[in-house]
This record gives sequence, structure tokens and C-alpha cells, in this order.
Amino acid sequence: MPDLLAFFLWWLIVTIFGFVAWPILFWFFRFLPDRGYSLSKTGGLLAVGYVGWLLGNFGFVLVNPGGVVAALLIVGVLSAFALRSGNSAEMGKWLRQNWQVVLITEIIFLAAFAFWAYARALNPTITATEKPMEFAFLNSVLRTGTQPPGDPWLSGYAISYYYFGYIIMAMLISLSGVLPSAGFNLGIALLFALTALGAFGVVLNLIAGVRSQDSGVRVGRAIMPALLGPLFMLIGNLNGFLEVMHKMGLFGESFWAWLDIKWTNVAPTLPSAGWMPDRFLWWWQASRVVHDINPFTGAEIEVIDEFPFFSFLLGDMHPHVLGLPFVFLAIAFALNLFLMVQTNADKPRATAETNEPNQQMTSLAWPESLVVTGISRAFSFLKSDDWQQWLPPLAWPDLLIGAILLGGLSFLNTWDFPIYIFVVVASYTVARGLRDSWATDVWRDGISLGAGLAVCGVLLYLPFYIGFRSQLGGILPNVIFATRLQQFAVMFGPSLFVVLALMGWLVARRWRTMEWRGGAMIAFSILASLMIVCALLAFFIITSDRPDAQQAIDSMIGTANLQDVLPQVLRLRLERAAMPLLLTLLLAVAAAWVFAPRQKTDDEPSRPNLDLTPFAVILIATGALLTLGPEFVYLRDFFGWRMNTVFKFYYQAWVIWSIAAAFGTYLLLQALKPVGKTLFGAGVAAVLALGLIYPVLSTTTITENWMGTTRDLEGNPYATLDGMAYMATSRTSDYEAIKFLNATVAGRPVIAEAVGGSYTEYARVAAHTGLPTVIGWPFHELQWRGNTEASGGREDKIKLLYQAPTWTEAQVILDEFNIRYVYVGPMEAAQYGADGLGKFARFMRVIYQADGVTIYERKDK
Repeated sequence: MPDLLAFFLWWLIVTIFGFVAWPILFWFFRFLPDRGYSLSKTGGLLAVGYVGWLLGNFGFVLVNPGGVVAALLIVGVLSAFALRSGNSAEMGKWLRQNWQVVLITEIIFLAAFAFWAYARALNPTITATEKPMEFAFLNSVLRTGTQPPGDPWLSGYAISYYYFGYIIMAMLISLSGVLPSAGFNLGIALLFALTALGAFGVVLNLIAGVRSQDSGVRVGRAIMPALLGPLFMLIGNLNGFLEVMHKMGLFGESFWAWLDIKWTNVAPTLPSAGWMPDRFLWWWQASRVVHDINPFTGAEIEVIDEFPFFSFLLGDMHPHVLGLPFVFLAIAFALNLFLMVQTNADKPRATAETNEPNQQMTSLAWPESLVVTGISRAFSFLKSDDWQQWLPPLAWPDLLIGAILLGGLSFLNTWDFPIYIFVVVASYTVARGLRDSWATDVWRDGISLGAGLAVCGVLLYLPFYIGFRSQLGGILPNVIFATRLQQFAVMFGPSLFVVLALMGWLVARRWRTMEWRGGAMIAFSILASLMIVCALLAFFIITSDRPDAQQAIDSMIGTANLQDVLPQVLRLRLERAAMPLLLTLLLAVAAAWVFAPRQKTDDEPSRPNLDLTPFAVILIATGALLTLGPEFVYLRDFFGWRMNTVFKFYYQAWVIWSIAAAFGTYLLLQALKPVGKTLFGAGVAAVLALGLIYPVLSTTTITENWMGTTRDLEGNPYATLDGMAYMATSRTSDYEAIKFLNATVAGRPVIAEAVGGSYTEYARVAAHTGLPTVIGWPFHELQWRGNTEASGGREDKIKLLYQAPTWTEAQVILDEFNIRYVYVGPMEAAQYGADGLGKFARFMRVIYQADGVTIYERKDK
């Protein structure tokens, strides 16, 4: 299929999904100025994906065109119900008044989708990093059809990972009929477009909310400033600028050593011609700005601090990227609840009369009296209406849809689920607190909302959790690694500038009335709690007699004396205290401002209870919590240090702070006096310009000056969305054999191929076909499942299969894993030698043989 046609089909399908689902979102997001239109495409993908997956678990539909259409029709029926009760007339009125929003939304989506589809066409290869694993999952979903999909790299088992995103992408590939290798790159481009659109939509609703409340203008007036949303979201960090400075030989040796970003921490020794960075993989370093060095062993510990544009540049279809557009639905849900409360649209619950039990002690013994009293209270509680006060403060349709949105994040990228439940609950609770003066029921309703969304979010995706296993195993202390402020500033520079300016402005406006004591108590209690937890966990590990505890200690401190470690750790923490103290100060200011008595001043809106500034403060505080936490604790995994926790938390902090920065820029440009507005505007323009250096230069580099990385037989570069096209010239023998398998082999029969390490070309047959192999990348299976119970021993058995001198030995392995095909190509011959391969020709059927590749099939199959 021509690339242009494939692109058009995807655009059309996603647009149709959005239109079909919008009536539901129009009702659900009824307090947002744009009524969810900017998020309708993402919502449509979620709705169709959820219905298709849910029905697939019961065997009703498959991941094929018929199944996708059936799921779409069901969503359409639900939307038809949403259009009842006058919603259709209301939608028509909204469209007539806000046609500009519809037009600009469609233009942004089409432009972003087309732009990044073209960028991917110039660098489409599905190789390196996590792409083979992601392509394997995608092909497995397409080949399996049923739910849950089979693990292509562990035959006989289902995928044990968050795979919802691959189901959604597989649905689009199946319905459009494009090649999976082209659908992979269209998927990356689609995620880029939906991310830009999501950031635009959330900021549009924030700005439109302020403008409409102040002056009654329509949503269309907020369009231009809302473009700050995708701008802040999709720029780079400041490392691109620093790479240019380093290439030009600017700044001194002491500066680069102080900054200490890997590969640029040594100043250039010779003058360099030009300014364009040309160091091998220079663009990669922007995702490794935080540079942890063990002070006791001198070992460099890798830390991932990826951000959205880097993800799209790299082109990995990993869960954190697949889930990215959907977090904007969660933020929009939080804003929707905030506006619901601030506009007094939530209905207060009736206060039930309580029947207090007799408080007088009976003659029974004290424990017995306690039991009897407890039972009496429980029965009185159930007989009265008091228990209803602990139900989530939402109507059941709102709770259901909200739980589908948030629960879907867990299925897409589990790390995001608790983060955005916190954002939603904090938004609702703060809105209620500001309106109701922090009455007791505010906290009760906030807790019940969080509990209700969490429980329902899990139950609605229960089939996923039943088969899910994870490498995560509790919390560990981060004792010796502390992020330096200069590296943190490089990472978050553009948004951090606005965040600090906005918080400074809020302090300047209200510093006399802010609840400084309470804010400081909350913030420093959080900091102290993290420090205490870190210290207690370290103490438990030091005093533990478990072998893995001692091994962890040895890996951290090397040959250092344990008694000498504490003074060095304290000194290190004091030297690098600036970053956690800055974040603690942000939390203190946020709490002090939120809990301050609300008194209308001359420079505030006439209805201060509709001020959306608190929502920005919530986002800022959430980002501060996400970046402060990994300074002291991290989630245990097989890497053994904080790399993955920093990665996942910083990624969402980038998203959340980008929204806050875009909205904060608008607020400050509206509120500041001319001189302040000029200075602040110049500062924002400067940091945005510095942040844009990375996207412009890195894309130029990775597309080889926009000429393309894929070459034809004559060596000429060309653009293509087919991520396997490179194999036609560089891996011809495997390419033709894989095409043969995809064209002739149906179902999911097991195929044997060479086994090797992660991030190599091994397991390439399973990756490119979706056919399950006995074992793919062994360490990845260990990460996904948390142990080697399922995968242990398989690598050795595949080695024996290829090297066994007798058919009898090989047949035992073929039978054990129900292997139907054996693939023998250049990698198998190099890995296992040729001595044991002759048995396959004698006892199996040759179904393909060309260019050094032979595929054997069992005669009894």
C-alpha cells in the first residue's frame, strides 16, 4: 500500500473514532469549555480499544477488521444514548459558536501527524533499543487476535506486560490493512500528533475557562495562547544548547566539569570548525542529563531522564510513549472536576441523621465492651444513611467513565495510574476546600473519590491484572545518589523558569495572608518523611542477614568501611541539598498559598472562586513531589538503582510542568505590568528558543539532513514508512524468509531460532512475524515476569536443539515446546555451528530455502 494512502486511512479512521466517541465526551466533559472535542480522538481510541479488549477476553471479538468495527458500533450506540435528553441540540449550538476550535483542532492534528509521519519515513528502521520487542508484541497481537495475546518471545505463555497500547495500534493496523512495519511508524506519528493535540486541548480549556469567566468570550479566543501547550510539551531540554556550546569550544574547563553531563564534562581540547554537534549519538545524551557517580567506587550509574520529544525522535513504541496521549484525558478529568466544584455544579449530599450508640460502658470486660460497641456502631451505621456519605461524590456514569480513563493508564503504563489518581483527587479536594473552607467532609469526599476510582479502575481492567507479573518488589532507599541542581535545571529548564516565576508572582501577591506556618509544616514534613523512610530502609538492609542485602551493600560502598560511610553520605547530601530544598520550597509555597484565607483583592477576578490558578499550583506541586521522591527512595527492580524510577517520575513531571508552564505563561502575561510583562516575555522567549535547539538539530541529525536513512539497491536515500525496508539491502536473506513466513504461515505455531542477548538482532524472526519462539531476549523475560520460573533453561535447550548430534535428542525438545518450525539462517549457523544441523534435513520437511536460510517444518505437523 502506498505510504500516502496508508497515512490517509489512519487519519480517517482516527477521525471517525473521535467523532463517534465525542457525544460521550461532550456529556462527560460538560464543564470544560471545549466539551472534550480536542481530546475526542484519544478518547475514541480508548473507548474502542477498551470495548474490543473487554469483549475479546470473553471470546466475542478478535483483533481483526470485523472485531474493530463491532467495537466501534458499540461505542456508537453508547454515544447515541449520550445524545438523548437535549444533548444533540446542545452539541449543535456549541459547534455553531465554536467552529474555530473544531477547525484549529483538526489542523493541529493533521499537521502534527503529517509532519512526524514524514520524519519517521526518513528514519523508519525498526532496529535497536526496544523496537524489536515492541514490534514483536504488535505482531503477536495481530497474529493472536484473541485476548490476552501470546508472548512472542516465550512460547506457551501470554504477554506479561502492559500491552493495551499495542492492542489499540493493532486495531488501527488491522482495520486499515497497512503492513505492520508501516503501521509501527504511523503509530509513532499518531502518538506525536495526539500528544500535541492533548497538550493544546488541556491548555485551551484552562485559558478558555479563565477568559470566559472574566469576560464571557467564546473558546475560540483562547486558541492562540493555547498553542503554548504543545510548544512547551514538545521542545527539548537545554542539553541541545549545551551541545552547541561544547562543539564551539565555549565556556571553560571548570564549567563543563561543574556541569558534569556525561560526554561533555571535559572541555574540547582543540578549536572546532562549525557549531553543529557531530559527536556520535550526541542527541542521545539529552536523555542522560542526570549523571550519578558512586562516591565510594567511582562507578558511573546510568540514569534515564527521557522527555517526550526524545521519545518520538528515538521512535520506540514503549508503554510510556503509548500512554502519553491518554494522560491528557486524566488531566482533563481533573480539570473537569475542579470546574464542576468551582461552579457549584456538584450537588451537596444530604446530611443524614446519625444514631449514636450508647457511650456508657456496660458491666462486660473492656475488650468485650469494645467488640460489642463496635458491632453496635457498625449496625447503626448500616441502618442509617451514614454509609452513603462514604460513597464517591460522583454520579455513577461519571465514576464509571473516570475509572475507565484512569484504569486505562494502568493497562497502558502502570506507573501513570497512581500519579493521575493523585492529580484527580487533589484537584477535586482543593476545589472543594477553597469553596467549603476545608470542612471535614472535604477530606472524606476526597478519600472516597480516590478509593472509588482506584477500586473501579482495577475492577474494570481485572482480566489484565489476573495474568500480570512484574519485576517491581517494594521500595528501596536511595542513600548515595543525589541530583545536582545544575543538571536538574538543564533537564527541566524551560518549564522550570515559568514555574518559579509563577510561584514567585503568587507569593508577591499574597505573601502577607499566606498560611506560611502550615505550608512549611506540610512541605518539610514530606521532606522529613522521605528522609526517615530512606534512613529506616537503609538501617533494615544494613542489619539484615539476607545474602542479597549484603550483596547490595557491597555493590554500593565497595571496599569502604561501613562506619566511614555515614559521614561521607551526610557531606554529599549537604553539598547537593539545593535541588531537594528548592522542591521543598515549591511545596511549601504551594501549600501556603492553597490554604491561605481567600480574600478578594482589586487585581483578582470578580468571582475569585472561579480562579483556575489553584489548578496550576496543584500541577506544580505534583511535579515537585514526583521529582523529590527519587532523591530518597526508588522502586525495586532488577536494575538495582533508581534509574527506572527517575525515568518514569521525571517523564510525568515533564508533562505536568509543561501544562503548568504554558498556562502560567498566559496568566503572567495577562497580570504583569508592562515592564514585568516585557521582562518575563523575553525570558520565556529565550528559554523556548533554547529548548527548540534540540528538536531542530537532533531531527536534522537523525534523518541525515532530511535526506533519509533507508537506501535502495543503488545506495540512494528515499523516504518510506516501512520499517523493514532497510532489510531488503542489509539483511536480504532474513528479509525474504520473514516475508515468506508472513505470507504462508497462519496462526501461532512455534518456531525455533537462535537465542541471544537484549538489544541485539536475536529473536528477529519472532519479532517480525509474531510467531512465538521458545525464548527471545532472556533478560527481558526476567524483567517482565520477575523470575525465571517460566523462562529458565530454555536458552540451553535451544542450544541443544541445534547442536544435538542425534534426532532423538532434538525430538525431545521439539515435543516439549511443541515446535513446528526450525529456522536456520546465518545467525543460527554462527551461534551454534554447522555440525548438528544435518539432522533437520533428514527428519524434517524443507519449506523454504534461499540465500543461506532454510526453514524446516516437522513432518508430523
